[in-house]
Amino acid sequence: MSRASPVRLSAHLLLALTALLWAAHWIVARAVVPHVTPLAMAFWRWAFAIVILAPFAWPHLWRDRAALRAGWKAVLFFGTCGTVLYNGIGYLGIEQTTATNAVLLQSVTPGVIPLAAWALFGERISPRTALGLLVSFSGVIAIVARLDPGELGALRIERGDLWLLANVLLWSIYTVCLRWRPAGLHPLSFMLAVMLAGMAGGIPAYMLDVAAGGHTEWRMGVVFGILYLAVFPSILCYLMWERGVAEIGAARAGAYLHLIPLAGSLMAILFLGERLQLHHAAGIALILAGVTIVSRGRR
Repeated sequence: MSRASPVRLSAHLLLALTALLWAAHWIVARAVVPHVTPLAMAFWRWAFAIVILAPFAWPHLWRDRAALRAGWKAVLFFGTCGTVLYNGIGYLGIEQTTATNAVLLQSVTPGVIPLAAWALFGERISPRTALGLLVSFSGVIAIVARLDPGELGALRIERGDLWLLANVLLWSIYTVCLRWRPAGLHPLSFMLAVMLAGMAGGIPAYMLDVAAGGHTEWRMGVVFGILYLAVFPSILCYLMWERGVAEIGAARAGAYLHLIPLAGSLMAILFLGERLQLHHAAGIALILAGVTIVSRGRR
């Protein structure tokens, strides 16, 4: 056995674990959201993440302060699109729909990313990629319309599904704009800087939420749920994903995103008592088919 094999194996395990933890994120969020308003949950998730990460990241952030100061506009952009406000939109969606819908709609992200790259930077979309996008969006329509054309004709799509699609669009924009990331930064300093920048919009949004009657029930389950959101999807998943991509490449790593809807749907059935219905199965089949077409169209 070559010495490289354990490295590749560890990367695959990290990516699989990352996908499972990202899937569990939506299950935990759906369980917690009845006890805390969406914007409050997003705010406390990132507030806890900052407190946990700061002791490890602060020396790197201080060392990179000149580069961060020069690139403050990009950092503020990433903080706005990728932290409190971004998650607040997603949690508004999960409050008004099922965890099953959430994880299935998230699976369209790999197909939306090239569309965002075309819209923002003029990157060419090949005919194969266009076909894949069309198939993926057919899957989205199947899910949000419940396989009922009357739902679309009557404009009776669930509001939560629309929030979740907006959440997907924001993450896709965040991803394609990573080319704006200031060069030479340590991963921990960039992560902490983005979290702190997100609070520029997150704190006012949270204050408005409280003023409008928003609440947080500080019971044990809520605390543990928010801590999970702060530690795993906010910090550890990011680090594991970066390591996995560095080891085996972005194209191969992207395949692990397919685990999210499959694992998330199973978790929703097991832990939340939700039911996997025909429109879910049809939607995920179309989404995964479209993403596969897009992925094979990339060099």
